[in-house]
Parts: sequence; structure tokens; C-alpha cells
Amino acid sequence: MTSPFYSKNRKARRERMLRKMANMRAAKERKRLSNPRAEEPKMIRTTGLSWAVRDDVTGHVEWLPLKSVRDTARKVGVLLKHYQPGYPI
Repeated sequence: MTSPFYSKNRKARRERMLRKMANMRAAKERKRLSNPRAEEPKMIRTTGLSWAVRDDVTGHVEWLPLKSVRDTARKVGVLLKHYQPGYPI
């Protein structure tokens, strides 16, 4: 007795399905290339909040958008590493 999932032409059916899927991918790619976008849309993360850095020597204040805590920590790290008093932020 054979399994109900076994078919005599299983390999041929599989190849037909793979060929069909490849044709569908190629058609989709042709459609995408025939109507290119001017530029790809960019997702910009924003929270509507800002954070500020103030130079006590000059009194200069720089407001920056708060994108994420990780981004803010990276910017503060760079600022502390390369900060020189008296130069604009």
C-alpha cells in the first residue's frame, strides 16, 4: 500500500509549480522595472519630543529631535568624546 501523499508524477508537478512561481516572480519584477519610483520612501522615526545640550561656557543651546534612547545615547557619547569647551556644538 502506498502513502496518500505520494503521487506518480510528483516530480513533474513540483517542477511545473516551481516554473509557475518563477514566471510570477519575473512578471512582478518586469512590472516593477517598467514603472520605477522617483525615490524610495523613507520611514523616519519621530516621537515629537526633543532634547537639548547646553554649553555652560558659551551658553549655546542645541535642540535635537528625540528619535530613540539608543540614538540619543550614541550622540551624547560622541559629544562627550569629542567635546572641546568654547566650540559650537
